Amino acid sequence: FLFMHVASATHNRAGEIRYQQLSDLTIKVELITYTKTSSIAADRDSILIMWGDGTFSNVDRTNGNGTILPNDTKKNVYQMNHTYPGRGEYTISMLDPNRIENILNVDPPNSISIPFFIQTKVKLFNTNFQGINNSPILTNPPLDIACLGQVFLHNPGAVDLDGDSLAYELITPLMDLGSPVPNYLYPNQIKPGLNNQIFFDVRTGNFIWNSPQLAGEYNIAIAIYEFRKGQLISTTIRDMQILVLSGCSDDQPPSISRIKDTCIIAGSFLNVDFIIDDPDRGKKGGNVKIQAYGAPFIIPPI
Repeated sequence: FLFMHVASATHNRAGEIRYQQLSDLTIKVELITYTKTSSIAADRDSILIMWGDGTFSNVDRTNGNGTILPNDTKKNVYQMNHTYPGRGEYTISMLDPNRIENILNVDPPNSISIPFFIQTKVKLFNTNFQGINNSPILTNPPLDIACLGQVFLHNPGAVDLDGDSLAYELITPLMDLGSPVPNYLYPNQIKPGLNNQIFFDVRTGNFIWNSPQLAGEYNIAIAIYEFRKGQLISTTIRDMQILVLSGCSDDQPPSISRIKDTCIIAGSFLNVDFIIDDPDRGKKGGNVKIQAYGAPFIIPPI
């Protein structure tokens, strides 16, 4: 009975917390989690957010029953405003009891028993002198798919609407405030070798894995540091999942023609043609799906 209870609680895949400063002491928080759709018993129509000032709130999900995505995944969004007692630095966080089962690099084979924890640090300024501050927006979803034996690349697509500088760090996922998950292995430590290496660019946030050697689900965590005039003003931790598939090992990724940087006048139109070629064209009858993320899709018009 206990085993069945734990199995039904398997739940969290990925997530992050972002915020928007509305005034000197008030922020709007958006907490996003990606969970296992089939874990109905563990579905959260509300989530507990800890504000870092000694208070917490039970926040309702704002996207209905959640958004159903492929690969047994549901996206959940929770939003709420919060007013702090004074200026300072606060850590917004969320803890949920269970990750999904069988994550290959999180305390294997016990990932189902490891809590899922994400946090974002916010520093509140005097808005009259230093302006407002919003956390970076990570435009690429924290779920990605890799192919066994092929090079994998992920970038969080971080955009800062305030023009602040960003830096990145690959860190160990957390299970509580200041507590890394136990027995964590970086992806290249699963069947290690010369053909299994990871590279992380602290300036761009590019995570490159060359190349996965065992199919299954992996989790990594990326810390995004926000600087203004050389001062660290916020840190966002993204806990994300990579699904490595074995059935696509002989499939070659499409190539996209290089696009030159372009200068245009504000308010005018930019039309860009993307030329995409699939080496497997005509062999398998598949299609290429194109998605676009980034600053142009989230920066509001002036």
